[in-house]
Amino acid sequence: MSDSRRDGARRAAGVRRTSSAKSAGRSSRTPAPKSASRTPKKSGAATAGASASASKGASRTSVNSRHAGSTGKRGGAQKVAATNFLNYPRAGRKNPWRWIPSLRMIVGAMALMVLAGLGFAVWLYNDTAVPEPSDFALAQTSRVYYADGETEMGTFSEINRTELESDEIPQNVKDAVVASEDSTFYENRGVSPRGIVRALVNNLQGGARQGGSTITMQYVERYYTGTETSYVGKAKEAIMALKIDQELEKDEILSRYLNTIYFGRGAYGVQEASQAYFGKDAADMNDAEAALLVAVIPGPSSYDPANNEEKAVELWGRVISREVNVGEMSPEDADALEFPETIEPKSENSLGGTKGYLLDQVRNELVDEGFTEDEINTGGFTIVSTIDTGIQDNTIEAIKNLPEDRPENNHVGTVTIDPSSGAIRALYGGEDFVAQPRNDATQSRMQAGSIFKTFTLIAALEDGYPLDSYWDGNSPKSFPGWTVNNFNNTDYGRVSLRKATESSINTAYSELNLEIGPERTRDTAVTLGLPEKTPGLSADASNVLGSASPTVAEMGEVYATIAADGVHRDSFIVESVTRPDGSSRYEHKSEEKQAMDKNVAINATVALQGPPTTGSARSLQNAMGGRPVAGKTGTSEKFRSAWFVGFTPQLVTAVGMFQPSEDGTTEESLTPFGGVTSMTGGSYPTTIWGDIMSKSLEGQEMLQFPGEVPLDNETRERSAPSPEPPAPKTTQAPAPEEPSEEPSEEETTEEEEPSEEPSEEETTEEEEETTTEDEEEATEEEPSEEETTTEEEEPAEEEPSPSKSPESPESPEGPESPKDDPDGDNGTDNALSQSPATPGREDDA
Repeated sequence: MSDSRRDGARRAAGVRRTSSAKSAGRSSRTPAPKSASRTPKKSGAATAGASASASKGASRTSVNSRHAGSTGKRGGAQKVAATNFLNYPRAGRKNPWRWIPSLRMIVGAMALMVLAGLGFAVWLYNDTAVPEPSDFALAQTSRVYYADGETEMGTFSEINRTELESDEIPQNVKDAVVASEDSTFYENRGVSPRGIVRALVNNLQGGARQGGSTITMQYVERYYTGTETSYVGKAKEAIMALKIDQELEKDEILSRYLNTIYFGRGAYGVQEASQAYFGKDAADMNDAEAALLVAVIPGPSSYDPANNEEKAVELWGRVISREVNVGEMSPEDADALEFPETIEPKSENSLGGTKGYLLDQVRNELVDEGFTEDEINTGGFTIVSTIDTGIQDNTIEAIKNLPEDRPENNHVGTVTIDPSSGAIRALYGGEDFVAQPRNDATQSRMQAGSIFKTFTLIAALEDGYPLDSYWDGNSPKSFPGWTVNNFNNTDYGRVSLRKATESSINTAYSELNLEIGPERTRDTAVTLGLPEKTPGLSADASNVLGSASPTVAEMGEVYATIAADGVHRDSFIVESVTRPDGSSRYEHKSEEKQAMDKNVAINATVALQGPPTTGSARSLQNAMGGRPVAGKTGTSEKFRSAWFVGFTPQLVTAVGMFQPSEDGTTEESLTPFGGVTSMTGGSYPTTIWGDIMSKSLEGQEMLQFPGEVPLDNETRERSAPSPEPPAPKTTQAPAPEEPSEEPSEEETTEEEEPSEEPSEEETTEEEEETTTEDEEEATEEEPSEEETTTEEEEPAEEEPSPSKSPESPESPEGPESPKDDPDGDNGTDNALSQSPATPGREDDA
């Protein structure tokens, strides 16, 4: 046999052997002949292994195979039948692919969304009606009412609009507004899909919220719908823009827009805006002026050159650049333009007089609550304030009742607050807001004087010092690096905390402040509501004498915390805001905080009843008809400011008086007027307070303050002997004495040096004349002879004799004796002192 035939037979045999080897591999392990080539052997082994592996895999996936189908020929996968209509999860796919929607499903879902969107758009288009323009025009003015909700206080940006015909509006204004606000205005159909997409992308990326508005949409927003920020509102706005674009010519839409838009300064429309900014008619404006008006449209109040010239210049340049880009102005003409000068803004007449301060305070509070200036001016809101018409009228009348020789630069600020809610019931910031925009109640600051002692009083009560703890009231009194004097340098001896408060004794309170730590006085003031950044508020020893300079409104809020049993509430002037459709836009919600223990507030109120009863403000006993009053007078050094802050259970009123220099940079000493030689807190501030409160509380129940209560923390020892039982009262009051600043010759003869113990003769005199409340208290606090004998070895701690600190009953002719005793009680207000802790200050009193 030839070699070729042998090879062919060999190959054929090999093929057959390979085939049979596959069969044999399943039944026997007979080895192949030695002559077989290695390649068929290897192939057979691999095939056998693959077959075995396939057999094992088939057995493991038998359940899935029964569900999904069997393997097709030649190893190819046969398509698996869907198990449901949506084929989800996808049959025949392994995790996680079986959970990924198929292209068919995605396309189908998108088609359904498009159909649903079209259906919604058709429904919204048919359901959206274009209202009459006048419906929105009438709702533009926001009106402010007093607390009764019926008496109108004033309006914000009363519409000041002059309609111009289309051909009367300057073309340079039209060109500028189209280039700046909507360059496709003459081509689009009222909406700009590109602008909407751009705004949507910007919003989704977290940028400043945009609406993609065209001029037509802006016109709709201002003339029909009001400010809209929601997507549904914007959709309705776009549909109305489409409808209006079909009804009106483009030039008519543009003219209405320019007659409607708010430009700031109370001006609606281009004609009034031209007058407000440049003092000329719109037809007379040049290109630079037209560009400036267009520049302020996005934010009339914020971009007014009078408020932010830098931003106005930037936006003015932007408008001109856009005009050049769209071909409305040549680069040469643009380069030749200069930023125009504007006239000074004019205050609106609605803010004239005293109510201008109320309206301005309402506006400021709304801005603090998140309202924009433009929203307030154009929102058509009904705003109900907390101001009571009766109390406000009483306040204005009380200021008018001051003597005619009151200096022109004498300023008074007052605030009246309901302590149960924090609502401001009356506020006086000046005579005329237009003439003096600065509010003397909320913005002007003056040194507090002795009204700051109240914070030391409260801190001492919280630290365990009772009202009958005793302190050194002699004057002068030296402390390390500090010397303190009482008013008129009066000595009081050892006095209780209650007496120190009643007579506003500087030396006693200074000792107390150093005992508890001046930082306690500062922290108490902040806890009760005084801002931490109050000028002069520090932890220096002199802070007890009122070196800080708060506003009248701040002190009113703080004392309201005491009147409310220690509960602090922020004062407020806006009760509610209602939209034109009657829905609520804003309603005040009070946040309460227990700033101090209720019993501490009660005992502090007990002590604060001293000044209006027998102390520096005792003239209120007549003015208030015996109604209980708690409060404190205050006078800063050199009479630069004078205060009275007081309260009844129903109302709190704070009164502050000061006198700025001509340039307004410094405080001058108060110029005396009305026969009063020393302008202290016990003089006209107390008189104003009485005039306001006596009339405002007429007809109301005469509520009483709670009496003194024991405090659980009273751990401090009482450092004075037990008081002597009070002497019996006489039936006839003594004749009023003219107070003197120094002892008389007779007194000096009887007692060449001040005695710390009263003589028998003095005691007899006191027993015969004990009719006034302050004399009764003095008698009660003097030790008996037996007690004096028992404690001869220790320093006497009783009150001074009458010859040392004379006190006279109230004069029937008026609240004070101006020549000798300006506060109506010798030394009952603060004195003048210097503290090394505040170098250079002369008003730490």
